[in-house]
Amino acid sequence: MKKILSWFLYITCILTLVACGKRAAPITLPQADEITSIDITIEENTVNHSDKTWISEVIADISSSEPTKKESVQDFPQVESYIKIDFRLETGTSTIFAYEDRGKYYLEQPYQGIYKIDRKLFERLKEIE
Repeated sequence: MKKILSWFLYITCILTLVACGKRAAPITLPQADEITSIDITIEENTVNHSDKTWISEVIADISSSEPTKKESVQDFPQVESYIKIDFRLETGTSTIFAYEDRGKYYLEQPYQGIYKIDRKLFERLKEIE
């Protein structure tokens, strides 16, 4: 009986440690009214969006991204291709990246975190008009 109880406690401790992995903090974005425009860059093509309605919708979609346990430790994502998203503000620029990896879609905020997004948002960001 002692052996079974010991194994049960051992397994419970291991599972607790595995389940308590650190997730990234929620994504940090500028307020929609602070953004003058958003530049979307795919390879060599850049599109500037300054429509306030479009900006508000994209910020709302990005805000609903889910933090992951993955860490962002570089200036750029470590994938072959990505979408660069520059938020142009009165005081400067804030940049995040969107990319696909193994059939899942992510946003990466350098040195802050990696966030899961849905395909619909990724496709919307890919639209070059």
